[in-house]
Amino acid sequence: MSTIEKIEAQARTVQGTTASRRLRTEGIVPGNLYGHKKGAVCIQLQGEVVHALIKDGAKVVDLEVDGEGETALLRDVQWDTFSKHILHVDFLRVDPNERVQVEIPVILRGTSPGVLAGGLLDHQMHALEIECLAVEIPDSIQVRIGSVNIGDAIHVSDLEDLPRGVKVISPEDSVVVQVTEAVKEEEPAADDEAAGEEGAAEGGEAPASE
Repeated sequence: MSTIEKIEAQARTVQGTTASRRLRTEGIVPGNLYGHKKGAVCIQLQGEVVHALIKDGAKVVDLEVDGEGETALLRDVQWDTFSKHILHVDFLRVDPNERVQVEIPVILRGTSPGVLAGGLLDHQMHALEIECLAVEIPDSIQVRIGSVNIGDAIHVSDLEDLPRGVKVISPEDSVVVQVTEAVKEEEPAADDEAAGEEGAAEGGEAPASE
């Protein structure tokens, strides 16, 4: 579940690509705070603070911007091409008691007997859109595949043991994971191989059509 941590940020007075790049070289991450019928605020945070939030799995924070407190949801994190450095973060103001819609990862648990029998695991949905209280956002939705055989599929409507208060927004008929039969490569027919060998023995090419 989400943990509420208190972090500090500062209003970002200088904006633009060049200014943001300069902040990153100093270990500072630019960001935005918006929502709840208030104006958007450009902010900046220490890079180690943002990395710690992500590592701890914190989604809802008490964000203090120049001395003014806000409860906010860590809405979006933008990484560089190699997913090593954080380029930008977005925070959405929330009421801890209001329900929010967020996307969380799907984690598969167990071993599929269909895979053990030679089938192919097709994990189609790696994230689900859910609705829940801002302070009760789960870290993930776990899907057990211990009974999934070849030809079986788990749809959104099949998901059970959801965390308390969680409502799935993703379409019910969407396939989360399925196990399909492996496609066998067809071996060349014996007649085709013989014809190929005969043609090679003659050493000639077929005349071009006129």
